Amino acid sequence: MIGLLLAAALVMPTAPPDIPPLRPRSTPRPAVAPAKMLARYDAALEANPTPAVLSFEYSVDQAGPHDIQETHRVFRSGNSERDELLTANGKTLSPPTIHIFLGHRNRYALEALAPRPEAYTFRYLTSLRDGHHLDQVFATTARSASDVSVKRVVIDGVTALPVTITFATRRYGGSVIVTFGRVQKYWMVISATATATTGKSLAIEHLAFSRYRFPTSLAASTFSTPRPLPSFRPTPF
Repeated sequence: MIGLLLAAALVMPTAPPDIPPLRPRSTPRPAVAPAKMLARYDAALEANPTPAVLSFEYSVDQAGPHDIQETHRVFRSGNSERDELLTANGKTLSPPTIHIFLGHRNRYALEALAPRPEAYTFRYLTSLRDGHHLDQVFATTARSASDVSVKRVVIDGVTALPVTITFATRRYGGSVIVTFGRVQKYWMVISATATATTGKSLAIEHLAFSRYRFPTSLAASTFSTPRPLPSFRPTPF
């Protein structure tokens, strides 16, 4: 049975005489020369504003050796971060579990992930239609060896900022795809999907980011480690 299925899958279908065979669509020519797009990309990264203060939520769905479903709410100011675990595996946590991180760089910020021309070489691959404009796809090669490196970047044809960044990791033979988009005046992470093989099992993790807010400031108590509630002891008789 398996042999028959393989044979059927490998046989090239023949179109009826009155129906012309399908032909692959030609790749659209880039609206902007790739070299000029890379120059715009470098300038756009330099000019891109980074929010100093923000809050957002993200969900985590992991399937593999350990299945995980979580939702978090995050507050950031500079390098201070408050991460509140709101739900875990279908259960709402009340109160939420809170973790405070000081001196914690935002690892999903554009400036932390976007490949730079001084660190990578770029090779134009193709153009992709995105609505009424064309995005450009580049293969990237790190100029120095690293355990994690960018392999591909899709550059938005309007803003010249990355819409998709694909990473490869040496450990576990993993890969990560991160997408970005506009949120108000900022270019923020929208999703991240990672795959890796641990032992003989494939693990897939997906993060989705939402509910972005950009306040002017946050209370100093936001980043104070919460104190445990006093324990109740009944009055002895």
